[in-house]
Amino acid sequence: MSPATDCNPKVEIPSGPAERLAAQLSSMLPEAAVVQVRLQGPRTLWPHLGLTAVNARGRTLRIPRAKALTIARWIIRSFPQAGWAASGGHAFDLRTAELRGLEA
Repeated sequence: MSPATDCNPKVEIPSGPAERLAAQLSSMLPEAAVVQVRLQGPRTLWPHLGLTAVNARGRTLRIPRAKALTIARWIIRSFPQAGWAASGGHAFDLRTAELRGLEA
């Protein structure tokens, strides 16, 4: 018998921290395509973490508060250079592992 090279296909493992975070969040939020994080909520004047998960069709997904706060903290800690305090928030695309600013 000759060894088959395609018997055990290798699973692609994300290489960078952003890719690993996107993979982990995709497993936690299987329907989500983009996660939006804000430090200041729309109805508060003081810092208050806000997270909105959006699917590929642009619909908002319902996320339990504890899970939303945990995910928001993970994203903020993964991208400390993003200037969270000065911005209106950021969107983390789970498909491409890219962080971009939210349009106000």
